Amino acid sequence: MKTLLILGAGKEQIAAIAAAKAKFIRTLVLDMNPKAEGASLADEFHAVSTRDKDAILKFIAGHPGKIDGVMTIASDIPHMVSAAAEAAGARHIPQSVADLCVHKLHMKEKLREGGVNVPAFARIAQLKDLEAFIARAGFPVVVKPVDNSGARGVQRLTAGMDIGAAFAYTKSFAYGGEVIAEKFIPGLQISTEGLFHDGRFYCTGFADRNYTRLDDAVPFMVEDGGDIPTVLNPAQKKLVEAEFEKAARALGIDWGPAKGDMIFGADGKPYVIEIAARLSGGNFCYDKVPWSTGVDIVDILVDMAVGNPVDPARFVPTRSLATSQRYFFPSAGTIRQIDGVTAAQSLPHIRKVDVWARPGETIAAAENHPSRVGYVISCAPTREEAVTAAEGAVARVRFQVEA
Repeated sequence: MKTLLILGAGKEQIAAIAAAKAKFIRTLVLDMNPKAEGASLADEFHAVSTRDKDAILKFIAGHPGKIDGVMTIASDIPHMVSAAAEAAGARHIPQSVADLCVHKLHMKEKLREGGVNVPAFARIAQLKDLEAFIARAGFPVVVKPVDNSGARGVQRLTAGMDIGAAFAYTKSFAYGGEVIAEKFIPGLQISTEGLFHDGRFYCTGFADRNYTRLDDAVPFMVEDGGDIPTVLNPAQKKLVEAEFEKAARALGIDWGPAKGDMIFGADGKPYVIEIAARLSGGNFCYDKVPWSTGVDIVDILVDMAVGNPVDPARFVPTRSLATSQRYFFPSAGTIRQIDGVTAAQSLPHIRKVDVWARPGETIAAAENHPSRVGYVISCAPTREEAVTAAEGAVARVRFQVEA
């Protein structure tokens, strides 16, 4: 029996644990939280932080059995995956490539060097650097930590804002204290995802990100789900996919997953915002894409990670359905009661309703993706039906909040 080391036992990693177990692959799972949802599902669980490289390597060195592969889902730790896989003698992308993919500034520099379309950007060490960049690029600009994820610390700055306070806020989310600024590109924001297998890149995931709440959350940039299929025409979609692959190759990714945050600009050009060397979170790779296309990228990567053969036919879509995801955004305060979840679950086309906030819990206004409190996902024959179903389900759930 082969063994797969999975970094993370949270809600988002459960799909990898389940896929491996269904193939009779032994699951060895690490997470700092022994109460994580996937901990009890693993064949073997150990309370080890997935961001503590020394602890991970020490664990692998002391593990008595052979580890055939290493992977994660959603967690932005490809550098930990590569380090663990190297120690275990398993397939992985080079450590230098993984390190590049978790540093937004170095990533952007490499992409620009490779001729990839990226927004104008600059390293921001001091407030005067941000002021100088704004003077050159003009508003609006986006500031973000170079080494965080989930929109933590990300802000869209416009004229009249307190730039000094914004810089201090963003810097507080940077593990290493570094901040990057980039020109905000108007256009359709897109999530892409794919796998490199035997030298070929397969773009398996393509969804329009929903930012209709952008002005409600100023200055934060909190996505409210997304929709499959895209509104782009085939030629426009092909342009985005080509730029996505070009970017992944420019970074040196030559095996395994790549996830892209893209924009199809109002100028008709595709732009790369970020590339991650991992599978996506937010139900994209393990719910929305398989439901809409039939391509199960998690199942494929599990096989790739442990060295099992993969038939290229598994990358070919077998269905064409639409999915739509929307999140819950209750007002800030203490939740007293939540109603309508069961009613929402029973609506036509609704596949999932998940609310993790509980009565008695105090919540703040949404500032990043982890601060969202739940979601609905629909699956329907058409995009219009899927969007209508998802938005209708969100409307059924009512949060009674005491400010």
